[in-house]
Amino acid sequence: MGNGVTVPHGIRLVRPLPVLEPFVRYYRHREARLGDTVVVHPVQARAAPILNFEFGDADAVLYIPCGGKPPVFSPPAVLIGMQTHRRGELHIRGTVDGFAILFQPSALGLQFALPAQEFTDRDFDAEQVFGPVIARFQERLADCRTFEERISVANQFLLRRALTVPPRDGIAAAATDIIRRAGGARIPAMAGRVGLGVRQFERRFVQQVGVSPKLLARIARFEAALDRMARSPQGSWTEVAHRFGYYDQMHMVHDFSRFTGETPTRTLQHFETAFERQMTAIRSGHAPPSEGERWVL
Repeated sequence: MGNGVTVPHGIRLVRPLPVLEPFVRYYRHREARLGDTVVVHPVQARAAPILNFEFGDADAVLYIPCGGKPPVFSPPAVLIGMQTHRRGELHIRGTVDGFAILFQPSALGLQFALPAQEFTDRDFDAEQVFGPVIARFQERLADCRTFEERISVANQFLLRRALTVPPRDGIAAAATDIIRRAGGARIPAMAGRVGLGVRQFERRFVQQVGVSPKLLARIARFEAALDRMARSPQGSWTEVAHRFGYYDQMHMVHDFSRFTGETPTRTLQHFETAFERQMTAIRSGHAPPSEGERWVL
């Protein structure tokens, strides 16, 4: 964090309505009143495409990509595909008021008929992708006063689309199962349930989800390991590595380096900053999480 000053900021993640769970993993609210203080959040691997809206200061969220590319301010509405490695970092300052939909891995193709593979490790102005409908949706979100009101508006928007979506096929269900099992699902067994050979299953999976099932499983396991450690400060990384099926702790360290560019401990420190108030409360035993909420993703 820029100057070491403790400032009000935080992130909340809340699950959608059950009927929308095949399409949406979480709704996210980010708020901050930082003044000139700069909070740095890495943009790391993530098993969820995101539709993100910013309602705060126009210059509050600066994205600095890796590789020497020029930094850019976050547009008011941006669609971010699946992320498979650390692409850069966000420098957050001023007044931040953000709302995001974190989709299930297959949702871009399933609910919006978008070619998921073309969005992996990329981001686009959302209005250029979806057209005027997204501007109207953004206006309705901007009129809301609370996170809960925005969730209600998002539920209505997505429910209307869900009514026109064909039933999920086996690929979409397999991708969701990988997330639910923290990467523990076996690919040959999933292919068998879909009625495909492994190679054909993998090809269709990449087309619909944007990454291979093996890579999605690695990212899902990384997310689950980080979430577990964030909730269990008295635990150890060795215990977490064993729990989530890593060969050993160095295997886990290698995956964290691939997905975040950091060590597990340093990655956890970034999330302790993002979820500071909530994590302090649960670790002290004073405030268990609300139903459907999660803090680390």
